[in-house]
Amino acid sequence: MTLVLLTWTDASDHNETWASAEEAAAFSAAPSLIRSAGFLVSKTDKYVTLGGDWDETDQNWGRLTKIPAGMVKELRTVYEGD
Repeated sequence: MTLVLLTWTDASDHNETWASAEEAAAFSAAPSLIRSAGFLVSKTDKYVTLGGDWDETDQNWGRLTKIPAGMVKELRTVYEGD
């Protein structure tokens, strides 16, 4: 299994219902940069899928996250093994 660190830009909502023009400009300028760690389940030209847990007994993934490839900034391998 491959353990990775994924850096990606997430879509986000402003935390208030209404925002001034200045608040909207500041919100628009600052990307929501996210770092996620997990097991690399798959990587395609459209998505990167990470698993948070692997059940060795039942051969099942837990806590799956699928991130659009266009949002991925960096995918770094931390550990590669069995």
